[in-house]
Amino acid sequence: MYPVEAAIVTACHSGLGGTGDVAILGASDRMGLMAFAQIATRVGGAIMIVIATFLMKMIY
Repeated sequence: MYPVEAAIVTACHSGLGGTGDVAILGASDRMGLMAFAQIATRVGGAIMIVIATFLMKMIY
């Protein structure tokens, strides 16, 4: 992947799920990266839930 495409797919972590993926990829005219964006969103979301769970255990 090129650096721009890698950054766009990485930005999909902060999107609003599938809707955010479509918005980010549509704005950047890179709809061909939808499969990568969906995987990045799902994996990124799962990792964030695990990290948040560990942090909540440590804090409370």
